[in-house]
Amino acid sequence: MRAAVFQNGGFKVENLPAPAPGPGQMLVRPLVCGICGSDLHTRHHAQHLANLLQRAGFKGFMNPDLPVVLGHEFCCEIVDYGSGCERRVPIGRRVIGLPFMAGPDGMVLLGYSNVFNGAFAEQMILQENATFPVPDHVPTDVAALAEPLAVAVHAVGASAPGPDCAFVVYGCGPVGLFVIARLRYLGLGPILAVDPDAARQRFAELLGADVVTAPSPEHIGAWWDKQGAPLGVSDAAAARAAGVAGRRAIIFECVGKPGLLKSIAEEAPAGAVMVVIGLCVSPDIIEPSYLIQKQIAMRFVFAYDAEEFAEAARMLAKDPARVAPLVTGHETLERVSSAFDLLERGGSQAKVLIRPT
Repeated sequence: MRAAVFQNGGFKVENLPAPAPGPGQMLVRPLVCGICGSDLHTRHHAQHLANLLQRAGFKGFMNPDLPVVLGHEFCCEIVDYGSGCERRVPIGRRVIGLPFMAGPDGMVLLGYSNVFNGAFAEQMILQENATFPVPDHVPTDVAALAEPLAVAVHAVGASAPGPDCAFVVYGCGPVGLFVIARLRYLGLGPILAVDPDAARQRFAELLGADVVTAPSPEHIGAWWDKQGAPLGVSDAAAARAAGVAGRRAIIFECVGKPGLLKSIAEEAPAGAVMVVIGLCVSPDIIEPSYLIQKQIAMRFVFAYDAEEFAEAARMLAKDPARVAPLVTGHETLERVSSAFDLLERGGSQAKVLIRPT
């Protein structure tokens, strides 16, 4: 089979042995696969990411010195089953699935494994009990968005949101846009989206942000003031003493750049909750004493669990048109590098999908 193999910072289309499904596994043909922000980081910081994940105890993460086939945001067609499978979905039907497999060193992440290839290939292996059939009315491109949407489902859930909250989303790349879509799907708001790029601001409006702005402490502070969420400690104490209850502040950091956590804390209302999703690959500096004074809570989140993935699939099935505009292009295996270049330049692209066949 053909696959876009990643090694030493670059991609090369190669012919690899076709995988064979083992017990409880299915052989599938990837139809489309999205490019994740983590994939973009991997191209330039593979060794750093591997060291980080290994330090965190992820034993099955890839060895970046060896070849790997990326791709973990996929929609596939079933080709065959291994032994012991329930075969609850007929061969030829479409499925999506959690990109996790049981490997020799424990759980591995498809797309970041030297044992199982990801979806930038003509075939791959999935765990049958971690897949979900795609309803006929859901387009293939939209179905492939379930994995990144599940990240947003997890992040929004971790913020413990409610109808008394106001939300600011920093960064309107795919992760931030999926967070906005998830909040709106749940009927939550108001939402302020912050991004310097005009095209991404338009995406944020399309997904349901009430107000969009370029980064501006003045504009953001005025918006929080409108929500009755004081920035300063004294103003917050005075509001509590007067029995004035403004909206609870929830902030999503979806960028991952050094210095951003510190600047967001300075722009945040006292008592805000910050949910950090953006993958910052460099050490960063925060001021714990400042966070203490403003009683700002910071929650770092990663990935999702099986039920959150299932909820993302249900959300897409209920309203596939909601996130369909985020698919802005397609490329072949031969043009994976070009697709990465395009996304790294930013601008009008949101989700570019690879078509392996």
